[in-house]
Amino acid sequence: MIVKNKFKTCVKLNAIKTILLFVVLIFHQYFCFGQDYQWWNTKHNWDGVTPWYNYIIISPKFMGPNALPVPIIKNGMISQNSYFSLGVNNHFLSGDKTENLSTELYIRLFSPRVGLNIEIVPIEHYKMDTLTRDIRRARSFNGEGFASGDFYIGTYIQLIQNVKKLPDVLLTINLKTASGYNLYDVRYTDTPGYFFDLSFGKKINLNKQKTKFIKPFLMLGFYCWQILGNAYRQNDAFLYGVGSNFIFSHFEIKNSFGGYYGYIGNGDKPMVYRLSLSSTFNTVLNYEVKFQQGLHDINYSSFGLSCNINLDKIKKK
Repeated sequence: MIVKNKFKTCVKLNAIKTILLFVVLIFHQYFCFGQDYQWWNTKHNWDGVTPWYNYIIISPKFMGPNALPVPIIKNGMISQNSYFSLGVNNHFLSGDKTENLSTELYIRLFSPRVGLNIEIVPIEHYKMDTLTRDIRRARSFNGEGFASGDFYIGTYIQLIQNVKKLPDVLLTINLKTASGYNLYDVRYTDTPGYFFDLSFGKKINLNKQKTKFIKPFLMLGFYCWQILGNAYRQNDAFLYGVGSNFIFSHFEIKNSFGGYYGYIGNGDKPMVYRLSLSSTFNTVLNYEVKFQQGLHDINYSSFGLSCNINLDKIKKK
């Protein structure tokens, strides 16, 4: 019995030692890697004085797909329900493959005409090749890792809705936080920003049964984000978008084109085309399939699938 207890104690001690050794090795590898940037210093001719982040170009062309994305292109109408959306996205670009989760929460506030919208990419995985790593001046030698994104917090205000001779008009005011992680691999900016936009849209009936509609829309706005560097402290951009919704009984197709036009000219003029198909059943769960093709400065081809949960339906239950 004594031998058996000694044997169990010995096994437990060895297991603890193994775990501790593993943790030590992990931290040792992390700190050694974190201190070994000689390859980066040589590649980018570091002067030994300038902070490394001043070598990074804070613009959509030279960062990951979620760093400075084109905002949601609105259609003039606020959501009629509170909802939570959870999605999976894949972004493909020669030299960079990225996968991420995405989340969005919209809550109606004290009026159906006012809402709060919160978005974040909670985690992404990326893999860059050597050429892309060096063009972007990323600091991880293998160009691979994980990151988490910024919070986007927006206030949505319906200014005009369902007026016969006027378009629907929606105002949104949005804040981008500096909470994104992994600036050293050029995934997020580590700087704050904000944007606001006005969108206009008008629903047009396509049949007598009023089961098919088209809704053309236009969005105009302003986008500003802080950058790192000595020449400029922030970038200002004109924000724009156009598109149309095709609305049927139980699903909706949305086409849109948009982007923003920065004034510095360092890859800050992204343009994208978006196409989505979403179900609109009167249920708790609905689904959406999304595609985005970058046309300028954001050149990724992106695919997404999301599950949208109607929070108002849950409350009623």
